[in-house]
Amino acid sequence: MSARDEILSSVKGTLARHDLWFPPHDARPLTRAERMTVTSGPTAPIDLANRFGKELATLHGSYEVVSTVPGARMACVNRIMSWIDEEKSERKGMALNTGQEMELLGWRAENLALDGIDEGLKAVGLRLITPESVDTVEDRDAVRLIRYGITGVEAAFASTGSMIMASSEPGANRIASLLPFRHLALIPFSKLYPTAEAWMAELRQFGNFAEWIRTHANLSLITGPSKSADLEGNLTLGVHGPKFVHAILFDDIGGLGTARPWDTDDLSDEEYNR
Repeated sequence: MSARDEILSSVKGTLARHDLWFPPHDARPLTRAERMTVTSGPTAPIDLANRFGKELATLHGSYEVVSTVPGARMACVNRIMSWIDEEKSERKGMALNTGQEMELLGWRAENLALDGIDEGLKAVGLRLITPESVDTVEDRDAVRLIRYGITGVEAAFASTGSMIMASSEPGANRIASLLPFRHLALIPFSKLYPTAEAWMAELRQFGNFAEWIRTHANLSLITGPSKSADLEGNLTLGVHGPKFVHAILFDDIGGLGTARPWDTDDLSDEEYNR
């Protein structure tokens, strides 16, 4: 038996004990009256986008809202190029040429939900790098000096300015949102939700919430740049992840003012607890 098997066997054995108070056996499902949504948000896509951006800016991030897919491509390229120019102008002393200055660590182009983005990046000399693995030292050395990351999102929540990333799909490695100094997130309106509860309610409504959780190896909830503070409350950005997070929110559904129906009260108790 491997060390992993021993650990899992120990965990399973502990959870099977009947004297534990958690998890409760045959727990009673929540009723409609007991459900609680901690935050709230608007329902129209353009209002969701603006609310998300406002919350993200409060958390030391930045954003822009674009009304078309071509406009989003242009905004994406412009943002990366402006970051490159900004770092060149702020550089002091000799430049360290790593060969990775014009590379982006990101998801595969087809996972970014932005048609033509790969061609747009190539047109200005940028290369999208999507590692299949970072298990070896050689794999990590090949990407560790890339300064810019670009990803899509699984969902984004307007009420808190948060994004959820899922990493088990091929070509959507979580390293793209964790390793680079600057992270660019592409958020189509179709992935915007008022709250995390609304997103989970939609998954439950289609009966695949539990399956979705089981089939994703890692879920990351990202709310603004990486932040850390000392005992005196002095905030430092970029300690454990990107120092800069910029979101481009764009209309991919052709309805800037059309509200989508999100209401957990529409679900039956059985659907909610599925």
